[in-house]
Amino acid sequence: MGEIIEKFFNGYCRNFDMTQTVICEFEQLPEGLRLLDSSCEYGVCQYSKDCTLMKQALAREKGMICTQRQPEA
Repeated sequence: MGEIIEKFFNGYCRNFDMTQTVICEFEQLPEGLRLLDSSCEYGVCQYSKDCTLMKQALAREKGMICTQRQPEA
């Protein structure tokens, strides 16, 4: 298991209709970062597909691997 990295992201949450701070845990792997968890309901929230807040987290590192909690299409 790689090093665990926590990052904070601020932005508008459509589900709560307010600004939120989300903490994301990433695992540092040789090929990049992998999202492990977030302090919001990303993936189950009805707005996950268009979430501008989590887009920040997913774009944090170029080449990030995101294999968990992706929203359904």
